[in-house]
Amino acid sequence: MFGRPWVLVLAAGAGRRLSGVTGPVPKQFFRPADGPSLLENTLDRLGDIAEPRRTVTVVDRTHRRHLAATGLTRRLGEVQYQEQDRGTAVGVLLGLSAILERAPHAFVIMTPSDHAAAQGWQFRAGLTMAMGEVATGRSDVVLFAAEPTNASPDYGWITARGDGLNVRSVDRFVEKPTRDEAVQLLRAGAVWNTMVLLARAAALERLFVQHLPQHAAVFAHARTLKSGERAEFLRERYADLPEADFSRDVLTPASGLSLYTWPASMGWCDLGTPERFNAWNRSLERRAMTGTDYYAAPPIRY
Repeated sequence: MFGRPWVLVLAAGAGRRLSGVTGPVPKQFFRPADGPSLLENTLDRLGDIAEPRRTVTVVDRTHRRHLAATGLTRRLGEVQYQEQDRGTAVGVLLGLSAILERAPHAFVIMTPSDHAAAQGWQFRAGLTMAMGEVATGRSDVVLFAAEPTNASPDYGWITARGDGLNVRSVDRFVEKPTRDEAVQLLRAGAVWNTMVLLARAAALERLFVQHLPQHAAVFAHARTLKSGERAEFLRERYADLPEADFSRDVLTPASGLSLYTWPASMGWCDLGTPERFNAWNRSLERRAMTGTDYYAAPPIRY
């Protein structure tokens, strides 16, 4: 019934925290030392899962020139331009709505475009396991976490019920804990939230209907309009939509979510700080020189 998954790539961030490193180029489009951008790395990590005809990429309308400079237009599939930045929840809903219009019974892999993972095969292995969970009806929404290597206080954390790293049940979310709280979370076996997920598209929309009904209603109505009318409708309504965060406003109050945890050996890292971004760039240089495919995030110093 589901066939191959759709892919929703989130690439609308402004990247202001890294402007001192990347200059005017948002980090997902930045090409360090003429190497691949983070957006390109994201597509490479997905491999042949990300078929262009089943890929939707969300960017900001101010990103047109950065997008053109990447040379990735064909690989990005259908590009959806945000009218304004109204928070991550609205960006997710914009891309999800495009998928629902074309394949209402599909399931979708959603991923940020500004993260790193050294071992792509482990990334894809986790996706394959989650596909089985969703396709057989054992789960409707599977979140992906990374086994932590340190008590980072600027990551989101997830506690789960069950043992091991395979599919478990989400217990609670902890966003940006204090350092002491992060230490306790690490000791208690909590994991880092990567914001990657795999879900039935319709189930993901139901979470929006439950927790952000005003936003869900706007995009559901937009899908009933012709393309020209839809664009004008969304331009008018975007300014009135309250800002909303996907993790805080949609996932945190939800119930029945499943969790798959990638092992620390996959080398996942959220490149949201200059320190982590620069460390990743240095690792790319080492990998190019040595031919290895490994990256380990630097530990947090207290």
